Amino acid sequence: MTTDINLTPTASSIEIARSDGQGSSSPITGRTWGTTSECRAAALLIHGLGAHSGWFEALGRRLKVRRMFAVAPDHAGFGKRRKESVQSFHQWLDDTVIAYNYVREKVGDKPIYLMGNSMGALVALKLANKIKPSGLVLFSPGFDGHPETFDMFFRIHSVWTAMVSPETELQLPYSADQVTRDIGVRKWIEADAERRFKLPAKMLFELLMLSQDVQNRVRTAPCPVLMLTAGNEKIVNNKVNDAVYDKLTTPSKQKHVYKEAWHDLMFDPVIDDLVERVNTWITETSPERLIV
Repeated sequence: MTTDINLTPTASSIEIARSDGQGSSSPITGRTWGTTSECRAAALLIHGLGAHSGWFEALGRRLKVRRMFAVAPDHAGFGKRRKESVQSFHQWLDDTVIAYNYVREKVGDKPIYLMGNSMGALVALKLANKIKPSGLVLFSPGFDGHPETFDMFFRIHSVWTAMVSPETELQLPYSADQVTRDIGVRKWIEADAERRFKLPAKMLFELLMLSQDVQNRVRTAPCPVLMLTAGNEKIVNNKVNDAVYDKLTTPSKQKHVYKEAWHDLMFDPVIDDLVERVNTWITETSPERLIV
């Protein structure tokens, strides 16, 4: 399969104002695709571990063509916010709520879809009952790490380091070679100055806490759910993903496995089919159709 994934930047940069309750604090950086005036709906895109908002370039421009206004914020500790310290996974959650409110202000009463990739799917599912999006899309969810990649030694070492030296940076146990099968995208990732594949142990520990929280406590979603996973997966654990999906109570849910795809579906040749599948799902599960 030959698909031009094309990561040439077309996004507009944004800064979303936020407050820590004690006055102004640094803004949430991010990217947008499309316009609020012409969109039929909006998508809030939540990136994964080591990534940033720019990794949604190929997806964002395809959503724009389908009249979706796409907004992708950077998590604290990643992208243009790399230097921000992460003390709790609640920072990722709180900032995503602020980003959602930003999108709501921009698009009014138009539907907003929450779309999380890998670690971002954890954040999205955790927040669904709070922000109540029109729909939830989970791309290669990071509900747990792949047992061969995030093996017991790495997990124990990460937790121990987080306890004794939380700011010590640890190399993630995977590279661009496990993220995508596309050679051009691998080279793009390796040259990406904003990627972060070496993280403070404290941050990895907080991700583990978020993962356990979602697995043990999240049982429902207030909206339709679509889960899309990769068959050639070496970063996240698809058995855990299926278990979380199976126990999830929702108005409706669908899942699909791209058997030949690698972890990051936005960086895979299946992206055109993926966007068409998401677009069809949105049409089929839109509030208007559900009412009818």
